[in-house]
Amino acid sequence: MLQAAVDDFDSTGCTVKMNKYINGFIMNQMTATKGIKKHGELAVAALLAEFQQVHDMSVFEGMDPTLLTKEQKRSALRAINLIKEQRNGVLKGRIVADGRPERELYADENTPSPTVSTGALMMSMLTDVWEARDVACADVPGAYLNANMDRFTLIKYEGDSVDIMCKINPAWEKLVTIENGKKVLYLRLLKALYGCMRSALLWYEIFVSTLQKQGFELNPYDACVANKMINGKQCTIAWYVDNNKISHINPAVVTAVIEHIESKFGKLTVCEVVI
Repeated sequence: MLQAAVDDFDSTGCTVKMNKYINGFIMNQMTATKGIKKHGELAVAALLAEFQQVHDMSVFEGMDPTLLTKEQKRSALRAINLIKEQRNGVLKGRIVADGRPERELYADENTPSPTVSTGALMMSMLTDVWEARDVACADVPGAYLNANMDRFTLIKYEGDSVDIMCKINPAWEKLVTIENGKKVLYLRLLKALYGCMRSALLWYEIFVSTLQKQGFELNPYDACVANKMINGKQCTIAWYVDNNKISHINPAVVTAVIEHIESKFGKLTVCEVVI
């Protein structure tokens, strides 16, 4: 594939088909409309699975449009449905909010969430090798949805996506209204959804609280590294949003830590790392 990319350069050094490789390997996320056009029923199934997940996690509460003010309707965040092509070829649906209207509501210091620094991650990996630790990487599916939204937030569905949402929850059919000739469904956002300005920070706070209740202490130099002495040896968790690296000399301890996190956030996607 690298040679194919090289062959696509012309004699002047400009790319001829480089967009194909950028779009195919880097920008693997597309709108639901484009995803359905490209993948058909597989994309529809991926969206339905995502919609079912947010429904099962009680992310939304249906709102009667007749009880909403004009200002509330104007401030409603637009729902965006996406299809992501994962490296293994599996399609994943994702619901995100267009959080741009929220920018003026919060000071800059009230929205960012820390992520593990490259230096701290490299140091923890060196420690894993030096101490011959057992290492596992664990992903929290739908991580943000575990955090409660801390302010009244409306999200607005329009067009065909309204029908899909009502298919998941038929009770919402009576809440559908027509605006500018299009179906519209207003839902109150109860959980932190991707795209909202404070979602990352709300997730960080609930995740850190879970680790601290388990006895972990945050590293004073990096807010996304936590340590705990277990059976006389250090256990370390380093994380980037919802992706965690967990290590300890004893594999049973790593498993126990993962099970504790699962007791709070549900089944994790776990990959054991061989050192």
